[in-house]
Amino acid sequence: MKRVQFSVHRTVGEARLLAGTLEAEGMSVQVRGESLAPLTGEIPSGETWVELWLHPEDVEQARAVVAELRENQEEASRTVECPGCREENPGNFELCWSCGVELPRGLRPRLRAV
Repeated sequence: MKRVQFSVHRTVGEARLLAGTLEAEGMSVQVRGESLAPLTGEIPSGETWVELWLHPEDVEQARAVVAELRENQEEASRTVECPGCREENPGNFELCWSCGVELPRGLRPRLRAV
């Protein structure tokens, strides 16, 4: 069956993480170029990038999954202060990691210094 290129990644790890997520959602993912990754530095770097290929009917669902992952990543990069113990928590936590109190969802989270 025909497949289309969905994404290109610089490392095997990045590609495998996304491939695993997409497979968990029921999509058939083919990882290409994985065997060239050890040759980074020996051949042009663009040749060692890893590609994910999907069936054409899975592309829209895969885009939705990637969009959800990005949204969760942005949320996790923020912090929310616990109303109980004042401990800072990642924005995607539902409960305080320190005291277990439910964290407010409606408050504007602060950006965390990186």
